[in-house]
Amino acid sequence: MLADLLSHLTSHLSDPRWAGVDVAENIDALADRAGQVKSGTAIIMPWTETGRPQTLMGGGFRQWVEVQFVVGIVVRLYDGVMGGERAMAFDAYRSDIEAALAGVVIPGFVEPCELVGGETSPISTGVSIYAQTWATARFLTGA
Repeated sequence: MLADLLSHLTSHLSDPRWAGVDVAENIDALADRAGQVKSGTAIIMPWTETGRPQTLMGGGFRQWVEVQFVVGIVVRLYDGVMGGERAMAFDAYRSDIEAALAGVVIPGFVEPCELVGGETSPISTGVSIYAQTWATARFLTGA
């Protein structure tokens, strides 16, 4: 399913300002990778999965699983002390991510993507990342 998400975002983030889409294994790898990639790179990371109790009484297994993932947007811009230009640069990138994901059912999932939240963080001098957490769902069938 992560491969489907990567494929979806890669095809939707085709504007020349995007440097590409990458995948990170966890938050440490995301932070490390963000300091190495070009400005305008989106980095996808799996976040959490939460299962609900399986409700079928017989005849198979079907469990609802909420899935959260993070999409980080790297901006590399050496501006003023407070990073105002980097913060404003996030707006255009964020709108592309939201257009690509909001309300879309990615193959492998059964619910539309919904935004959970977002925040920005400096990575190193002149490099910041804006990370959004998104939620969707899938069924675990045991097959």
